Amino acid sequence: MNVEEELREAMARHVADVHAPPTLGRSVRRARRRHTIRFRTAGAALVTAAVAVTVPAVLTSNEPQPVRGNETASVVVTNKVTVPDVNGLKLDQAVKTLRAAGLQVDDIAEIPQFVNGQKPAAGEEVEPGTRVTLTSALQDLGDLGDGREFGGIRVGYVPEGLSWGNWSGKNGFGETSYTTSFDEPNKDGTYSIQIIVYEGKAASSVDKRLAEFPGEGAETVEIKGKKGYLVALAEDIRVVKKEDEADPNMVTHTIGWKLRDGLAVEVMMSPFRAMKLDRDQIKDEMLKVAEGIHPISE
Repeated sequence: MNVEEELREAMARHVADVHAPPTLGRSVRRARRRHTIRFRTAGAALVTAAVAVTVPAVLTSNEPQPVRGNETASVVVTNKVTVPDVNGLKLDQAVKTLRAAGLQVDDIAEIPQFVNGQKPAAGEEVEPGTRVTLTSALQDLGDLGDGREFGGIRVGYVPEGLSWGNWSGKNGFGETSYTTSFDEPNKDGTYSIQIIVYEGKAASSVDKRLAEFPGEGAETVEIKGKKGYLVALAEDIRVVKKEDEADPNMVTHTIGWKLRDGLAVEVMMSPFRAMKLDRDQIKDEMLKVAEGIHPISE
């Protein structure tokens, strides 16, 4: 027996009792996908890989059958692009990042806006040259870090799955008012929870609602010893007393209270989020957000 025949017999004995698990194909595909992503993020050209496949012997007698070695299969790795995450970046930085990845995006005006939504979403795999649409908003209050500290308050609790919406505004709810939101990822800027801080004269609007809303059907709640209101508001700021009185797509659940004289807060839940929850869940979530809000300084 020559060396080649001895080698074939040894290989046959080695693989005769080895069985590939059912998940092997899936594992190979997953590994190949990870490998492909590395090529894609590097912007590599089309790659054809030759994978050596050893085929186990099929025993039809007591003698091992010849092993067919070095069989190959061609695997094509396409040159798709993984869309970078540009949420939270300044518009000019976002445009540079997307173009560097081989994607298209329209020129933007030189104004201090920040990206708070993108389509296709971050992590999607697309063809080179795909156009990415960005939505943006001002950050009137400057760099807020994680968005939890603004307008003299600190937000302690944010519902699971939400993150800062990468925007802020001031004086939209009266002079010396400040606002931002916490959103689900990749929702094109659609808010889930919005927080408004009223300082100084602006806080008088919450004083007025504290006096009027309970008589109009709002629920009175207590937030760390402070009286507040929990109310469903229609688009025209009318108190909704019954669920069938207004289109649920237009109802904003709101909780408001004063942290101290001259500093008040409202927490609003978007109709988009409220329709996923029942009444008790809405109340529980809003109270948790409210109770987690603290003044930065007493």
